[in-house]
Amino acid sequence: MTGCSVLIISLSVAVFINEVTPRSCRKYTQQVLLVSMDGFRYDYPEKANTPNFDKMERNGVRAEYVDSIFTTKTLPSHYSIVTGLYEENHGIIANAMYDPEFKDEFSIGSFPGSKWWDQGEPIWITARKHGLTSGTIHWPGGYIDIQGIRANKIHKYNQSVPFEHRVELAIGMLAKDKFNIVSLYFHEPDNTGHIFGPESAELVKMVEEMDTVLGKLLDKLKEHRLTDSVNLIVASDHGMATTNHDNKLINIYDLVDLTMIKSTLETGAIMQVVPEDGQVDSVIRAINRNPNLKAYKRDDLPELWRVKNNRRVMPVFVIANEGWTITNDTQLTRQNPRPGDHGYDSSLMTMKPIFYAMGPNFRSGVSVTPFKIIDIYPMICELLGIPPSPNNGTLNNTASFLRPCQDSQRMCNWLNFEGSNNSP
Repeated sequence: MTGCSVLIISLSVAVFINEVTPRSCRKYTQQVLLVSMDGFRYDYPEKANTPNFDKMERNGVRAEYVDSIFTTKTLPSHYSIVTGLYEENHGIIANAMYDPEFKDEFSIGSFPGSKWWDQGEPIWITARKHGLTSGTIHWPGGYIDIQGIRANKIHKYNQSVPFEHRVELAIGMLAKDKFNIVSLYFHEPDNTGHIFGPESAELVKMVEEMDTVLGKLLDKLKEHRLTDSVNLIVASDHGMATTNHDNKLINIYDLVDLTMIKSTLETGAIMQVVPEDGQVDSVIRAINRNPNLKAYKRDDLPELWRVKNNRRVMPVFVIANEGWTITNDTQLTRQNPRPGDHGYDSSLMTMKPIFYAMGPNFRSGVSVTPFKIIDIYPMICELLGIPPSPNNGTLNNTASFLRPCQDSQRMCNWLNFEGSNNSP
């Protein structure tokens, strides 16, 4: 029996046994599996043999691409997916940060505490607040609690865990635990894109491997009779650009005297700089003499990026042109070359990620125009039948993807009508 069928029958039973009639009704099956494949650029499926992604496209929804947030980094983008917030609002503005209020540093691999994450409310917390259940599997920040609330079941990130086992964990949460929302993270094809570049044969092979992982997930959903109850979303955080550390590498100390800078944060497509007192303008002028970099005062960062209004943004913010890399140690960077990278301006096509969705409450065979990554959160809240926490996204951009359970609206209208007639 399908999830939608169960919904309609249960509503019918509620009427015939004269229970209290609900004022609102479920339109959806209220089970969502959110999958992220890190660094999966929007055009990768066209470069490889991807029968399972093709299946999702035929039987569900595929976006031309998604507009990620800036900066196009792993932690900020993943937190925007699950909170619907821009970086300046959820506070995860980089993979490495300094907070002047905490007087403390944050790094991607250290599992930072909840104080770093509590400017936003992720979907697994929103679900719990409204009486639903949730699980996270390796999702960035998925281990945190907000106001003492956390997911019902958590598996912290561990790169060594095989992808097949991650799939089994997700299926267990949906089939056995019957969680309403499960978030599942894979670190590929991002890792391969960094090591070999987005145009490499190795990248194509990895895309095909991730398609195989998707195929196993689809098979498991079918095996456990979940295809009619689980709405599956496969998304990503950002794309990947080709880089060259031989010809497109810039050391900040070749532009700015060492004595003018207190510290720097991050290397790659972006760098944040803390100049010595009184040196902000001089540092910016020196950096901007190089045509492949653009340095901003924090308050002068473009409004469109929605990143500057957070205390964790340092006084000088530097972004490289596409394909260029900024470093503070040329030798070290060249010892660990990365032919692919991200973090660049989110308007670049190389930074655009994928979006696929399939399930009982997604339309079938629909290609949709681009929307924002922050629009995924309110869409999941709609599928779960819960109000979203305040966010920057909008359901208006994704509502057309959805289809309520058959006859659910007619049944809901009837129940509410009967309830109003029976009211005292």
